[in-house]
Amino acid sequence: MKDSARPAGALTVEAAVRLAENWAHAHHADAERSRKFAAQWHRDTSPDDRQGDVLLRDLAFFFQAASSDAAYWRSVGDFTEEATGPWGVQALKALAGLNLIGLAAAFILFAARDSSAFTAGAISACALFLGGLLLAYPALRLTRISRSTANAASALQSREAGAASTWEQLRSANDGNPNVGRKERKIALRLAAAMAATATAGCALLIATVWF
Repeated sequence: MKDSARPAGALTVEAAVRLAENWAHAHHADAERSRKFAAQWHRDTSPDDRQGDVLLRDLAFFFQAASSDAAYWRSVGDFTEEATGPWGVQALKALAGLNLIGLAAAFILFAARDSSAFTAGAISACALFLGGLLLAYPALRLTRISRSTANAASALQSREAGAASTWEQLRSANDGNPNVGRKERKIALRLAAAMAATATAGCALLIATVWF
């Protein structure tokens, strides 16, 4: 009775799965994902639309969408890697080193003080450099947290998108938050700016103290 009710030319689930498998072999795609997609497609598609050309069109579109979504999530991870990668950590370490050198110079000037103004300038410079140095630890820690959490999240979403075999799974893979780690990254950048400001102000104060 089912076969007699099926429109002429409509694919059975077995035929749909075989067609999808053949398509996967021809396009070097994942055969298992193709079979699962075809089975789900057969369940979700009305009998009148269960045609071979429709399945092949939907299958190609699905794999293209899954590939694009996986690439998008990889790009999210790549952006985080560029923003918080080795060069970012090295920049923070350089700022910390600059504040440390400034602090040492301020201590030397403080030890060689010869007037109250000189002493005040050296103490103020010490405070600035010390403040910048103390910001280094939270800035580095937040940078590493941002990098690890964002990379883990984007890698997971990329894997899920690349392994999806149904539209539901692909939608689920895209439910992830591309801004994971962004809050920590923004705070780390503000701390880095503050470190640069303390180093600049401290150097200016030291120069003014010695010069005048």
